[in-house]
Amino acid sequence: MPFATLLIGSSSAAILALGAGILNGSFATPTRFMNRWKWENVWALWAVFAMFVLPWSVALVTVPHLFATYQTAEVRHALLLVILFGAGYGIAAICFGLGVEALGIALNFAIALGTATAVGSAIPLFWFHSASVLTRQGLLIETGIAVIIAGIILCGIAGRSKERAQSKQLNEAAGPRTSSFAKGLTLALVAGAGSALQNFGLAFGVPLLRRAAELGADQSYQSNVIWAPLLTATLAPYLIFCAGLWKKNRSWNLYFAPNTAKYWLFGLLMGSLWFSSLVVYGAAAVRMADLGPVLGWPLFMSAIILTSNVWGLAVGEWKGANRASLLIMFAGLGGLILGFCILAWASALQRLA
Repeated sequence: MPFATLLIGSSSAAILALGAGILNGSFATPTRFMNRWKWENVWALWAVFAMFVLPWSVALVTVPHLFATYQTAEVRHALLLVILFGAGYGIAAICFGLGVEALGIALNFAIALGTATAVGSAIPLFWFHSASVLTRQGLLIETGIAVIIAGIILCGIAGRSKERAQSKQLNEAAGPRTSSFAKGLTLALVAGAGSALQNFGLAFGVPLLRRAAELGADQSYQSNVIWAPLLTATLAPYLIFCAGLWKKNRSWNLYFAPNTAKYWLFGLLMGSLWFSSLVVYGAAAVRMADLGPVLGWPLFMSAIILTSNVWGLAVGEWKGANRASLLIMFAGLGGLILGFCILAWASALQRLA
């Protein structure tokens, strides 16, 4: 294959992964403008749109003979794994939403997605490509992951330093920063570890992708055959948890509270941003061939964290932070960019092999 074609293909996959990260890093921002609702109102609405309505709507439109894809004996084992991974991811999704409330957008994204990057990239590399671990390409991938994780850790340190500085201000408004940092850290770590199950669903759902291709699905949309059942399984534990909070807090009626009609649009926006990021990421991973879960995942995570930090600055989460906190944050973001460059190099080697 000509070098120019390889270069264009690699670049388009990287652009898709980055675009998906920007979408995902933006999805939680509307929560800052929905303060008349409780946590369970905001996140349950997002979950219904993001995990059921949009995945099945998009899959039905983009995947020919969708339900026939799930009916052959060859794919049933893969479908079961996808569903199990989805249910496990539901626990992570709950922790992530609680973490946004406890830590804020920027810090929660950094810690949770840092954990997801380590787990979601390292395991596919060692599981599916163990022979490549000590090759030049494998070492580059491992180095890129390590640099990204180091950058994410710096972002987390900066966030903690920022919180300490803000806590000294007498005029600090009540909000997410009043929650226990230890509790928020635990939620973010659990969310990150569990978020990797989302990537495993794509990695272990390859038979579904192949069957969708046989039935005429375009390469860019094949991953939709996985997202629909995976996210429906995710929704089940999520809604059970929210239902418990509706009962405990008597918050169901808040959906019909005065002056909150626009919140429904915010929920749709959140769901659209989040799910569209998965669709775009799936297209990027497919274009990166069988190393998509290894290379595409860290690129996706890096763009999410960069974007969420920008939004954190925009909505005032870093207001009152000292200079040291900001410098550490920028150092962390620099590490993420360096890690992206290393992984892009590894991706180019794979394309040229």
